[in-house]
Amino acid sequence: MKKLLCLVIILALLLPAAAAMAGGLVGPGTMFVCTANGKSLNVRSTPRIEDNIIGHLKYGAKVHVSEFQGDWCVIDWGDTCAYVQGRFLQWYEPQNKPQDPAKKEKEEKEEKRKKEIASEKDVDEPFMITVVATRSTGFINVRKGPSSLDKRVEACPDGTPLQVNGETDHWYRVSNPKNGKEGYIYKEYTKLLPSPEKPVDTETQLGTLNVNGAFTLQCKLPEGYKPDVLISKSSRIVGALIPEDAKKPQMLLTVAYDEMFSDKERLNDLTDEEIETLKASFTDLNDVEFSEMETSHGTKLLMAKETGEDADFVAFVSLYKGYSVEFVLTHDADAEDQTLTDEQIQMCVDFLSDLDFVPAA
Repeated sequence: MKKLLCLVIILALLLPAAAAMAGGLVGPGTMFVCTANGKSLNVRSTPRIEDNIIGHLKYGAKVHVSEFQGDWCVIDWGDTCAYVQGRFLQWYEPQNKPQDPAKKEKEEKEEKRKKEIASEKDVDEPFMITVVATRSTGFINVRKGPSSLDKRVEACPDGTPLQVNGETDHWYRVSNPKNGKEGYIYKEYTKLLPSPEKPVDTETQLGTLNVNGAFTLQCKLPEGYKPDVLISKSSRIVGALIPEDAKKPQMLLTVAYDEMFSDKERLNDLTDEEIETLKASFTDLNDVEFSEMETSHGTKLLMAKETGEDADFVAFVSLYKGYSVEFVLTHDADAEDQTLTDEQIQMCVDFLSDLDFVPAA
């Protein structure tokens, strides 16, 4: 008898909510906010998802519902009425607030970071490694500590030589012989350097790059930047645009032949599956969101933008006759507490729109 009574009570609590979710009209009543991730519920001026948020209700908050309109609930909001999505309300007060997945992930990363720090040790004798990116034009981050939670020191192009001075279980503590910067790089994206890198051709200019005799890459340098070629070989060229003002972001341009795209004219020709493969190559412990755009020349660009409060990394990827072209916009780690602005990203897009491929004569 007690079990039957409990079942009747549960049904009495759940049936009104089910009717509301189905769009049926239920009389006025008190309900509670119960979002799936434990975050606040947006209160809107109209029953549509657009730029109409007028407030928020915390998880578990009590709210008076005056009417149900399809998937929306009309609630009392001060001296007026407002709307919330009915699927985030229930008739009984929630007991346990769910943990925010993003917060849980950050806590797990912090725990891994502590273990990495605890495992750190000096190497018996410093040795040289080279950066191995997940794609021919890729960049791998050197960070201030052995975790993706730590700020970026610099973005090193594929093939950059680094000196290892220490290590943790999964990271090397390195220094860059070219600029003296120190930090940590994930071991998976490195390999032992068998021989010294060839001298850099410092006479090459970024304004006009001859790429392996196949074509010339022409571009207009942004105002306030000076060029510096980091790597110059027949199959890969890496150039940096160094800002005269430290508050401006640094830009890195890489052109490299990639066998995977040997039969492709432009990025426009890639299939959806090939685009997804390209997206998957952004695996240097970054959380990024993707979007697509075109330059004024009609060249398709894939933009990978780092997400998060301290986002300071945007990469544009293009393609021409089997050559991958990647353009990275990032702040120097010495410029503390700076993130990329929409204006700076637009400057990068403008640069790429002025960039053109001229076939070899």
